[in-house]
Amino acid sequence: MTRWPCRFALTIAFALLGALAPQPSRAQCMLANPSFEISGQSGAVFGGWNQFGSVGSSTSAVHGARAARVSGPNTGGWDISAYWQAQDCSPGDRWTATGYVRVPSARPLAGQSRAIVNVEWRDSGGGLISYESHDVATVATPTDSSLAFTFTTAAAPAGTAAARLVLAVLQGPGDPQRDAIYDQVTFFKLTTPSLDAIQWNDFASGRTVSFAGRIWRVKGPGYYGPGPNSFSNSTGAVWVDASQRLHLTIAKVGSTWFSTEVALTEPLGYGDYVFTTRGRLDTLDPTAVLGLYIWEYGPCWAPEYLWWNPHNETDIEFSRWGVPGGPNGQFVTQPYDWGGNRHQFSMSFAADEVTSHAFLWRPDRIEYRSWRGGPQAETPASTVESWTYTGPHIPRPDQPRVHFNLWQVDGAPATTQEVVMDDFRFTAWPAPVLDVPAPAPSPAGGAGLALASRNPVRGVATLRCTLAREGRVRVTIHDAAGRAMRELDGGVRPAGTHDLAWDARDAAGAPVAPGLYLARLSAGGAFAVTRLVVLR
Repeated sequence: MTRWPCRFALTIAFALLGALAPQPSRAQCMLANPSFEISGQSGAVFGGWNQFGSVGSSTSAVHGARAARVSGPNTGGWDISAYWQAQDCSPGDRWTATGYVRVPSARPLAGQSRAIVNVEWRDSGGGLISYESHDVATVATPTDSSLAFTFTTAAAPAGTAAARLVLAVLQGPGDPQRDAIYDQVTFFKLTTPSLDAIQWNDFASGRTVSFAGRIWRVKGPGYYGPGPNSFSNSTGAVWVDASQRLHLTIAKVGSTWFSTEVALTEPLGYGDYVFTTRGRLDTLDPTAVLGLYIWEYGPCWAPEYLWWNPHNETDIEFSRWGVPGGPNGQFVTQPYDWGGNRHQFSMSFAADEVTSHAFLWRPDRIEYRSWRGGPQAETPASTVESWTYTGPHIPRPDQPRVHFNLWQVDGAPATTQEVVMDDFRFTAWPAPVLDVPAPAPSPAGGAGLALASRNPVRGVATLRCTLAREGRVRVTIHDAAGRAMRELDGGVRPAGTHDLAWDARDAAGAPVAPGLYLARLSAGGAFAVTRLVVLR
């Protein structure tokens, strides 16, 4: 947390801005439109975001097609421009903020200007109690690279009713007007239960099944969405057979029809998700829905939040949605009723036929496909349907997990329904590089870095550093886009071989997304780089 020099001048500047900025909007329970994909109305650049000063949009996006540009307000003195949102908050609450900031080389920060992220503690009337300020980019920040930032706040002071997240550029007196670009921001309250624990509120029994080499939790028992339906977790409703196939059912027990669902225990991130089924999905009852999708439970649920896909949901679904003659398949990114978010089609199946259905989820698109045959049988000839989505609701790589469900819409089916899942496969994006040669130390007596543990990495990676002479050992982990995710400080080490462990987590302690990463060793003025792939 930064407290600035010239504190008196800045305090006046923030007080004036508080008076001139838009009046506080109603606080809410989650950050809206956090990757800035959806435009605002009535002069607002982005839906869900308040703004003041000089702001706009940028195509230099980490996720999706748009990001938030903030420019110095150019008033001649200390001043800021910003985007902001208010979140419900109570005294004592602490928050974690993450995101990406980019300094464009065409308009780099100069002089005393910098990009800052403030958290303002506000009372029930919107009045400012206090604030904390965090530098996320300065004149020393490399340009044209989207760099990750993360921090955790102090506890909210007495009287706090809202925490306001402010993404800003602070311009110093006489400094030229320059820019910072923000994208893929998160702002989560550190509460009990944690956001990770919230993912399992509907899976209270704790029952799991093993399928396709992974562990899945079984939903229920209870009355939940979608639908809502009654969900059963019994072994007669969801099971894995002797051939290692997963069975989902809709079945009547007593007077109640029960649906079924399973969810993967860990999030996988960007990549290719391939779902393989066996049998006739075209003969499902018109009221039955088979969903193959990713979804993330948020800290709250409210219909007014669904416009920006807060739950990071994209689906492959087979159902006639209550219309017997209607199409029986659809590729959809939520919200389904947003123009261009849904592609419907019809597909026929034979008895015991194996078919595969997939989506390749990337930061800028989702590529959906359905084909006849198993997960490796995809060819132009076997493909039945394909569609590419590039709209504003591409899920963000927070922690959506894979779900399979079989559920009822608009009434119960005429008879028991059953779907057989033959396989599930996942390939991380970018594609893993499995064979990475270990670099040797440079001839000049520099340093070498190699992965001493298995590649791809599941769990902890052991990075082996070879030093020709004594030096301070630092290893920085970067993602495939070059963003710094974590620094490992090994202290001063003598010449020789030394191991550092990386737990595949970022600087905030959150698990990194699956994919390709670069590890860069700096030791005594020498450098070395190696590559590794993280799988989940």
